[in-house]
Amino acid sequence: MEYRELGRTGIRVSSVALGCWGFAGGSMWGDQDEGVSVRAVRSALDSGMNFLDTAEAYGDGYSEEIVGKAVAGRRADAVIATKASTGNCTPAGVAGACEKSLRRLGTDYIDLYQLHWPSAPDVDVEETEGALERLVSEGKIRSYGVCNYGTRDMSRLKSESGIVSNQVAYSILFRAVEHEIVPSCR
Repeated sequence: MEYRELGRTGIRVSSVALGCWGFAGGSMWGDQDEGVSVRAVRSALDSGMNFLDTAEAYGDGYSEEIVGKAVAGRRADAVIATKASTGNCTPAGVAGACEKSLRRLGTDYIDLYQLHWPSAPDVDVEETEGALERLVSEGKIRSYGVCNYGTRDMSRLKSESGIVSNQVAYSILFRAVEHEIVPSCR
């Protein structure tokens, strides 16, 4: 397995991550077998894939619960990324959402905590970044990032931001991010 550093954090992640949204089932994914999902995570860890991606929005936290069960006893083998929902992107909201995610994941820290979608224009993103910095200083998260942010959304962030990632849709078939988002992130 190939590994990369996550931003400048010192956190080593596998170049391939396991997306855990489907574990939540529901109308998007249909019925899922929790045991199969747990085995999928453990198989990924056994093969050297350490980067697991989930979110509080995936099945109202159910995906996080499954990831927590799967990494029980193997937390040191996993790099867990999870996300705060848009409605929780205020300073108080992000702190409360983080606590709930920690409980569902059964861990005392999250490796990469992300704002899932850009917040409403009336939310002071710099204050939210301050709350994320407090979560880092408290040891509840190791790093933080954003997800689904375009260039206009990123312009609302501090110029000396501690944000280490922007998770966006990108594949051989969907390359639009190469035009503005990737250059802006660099």
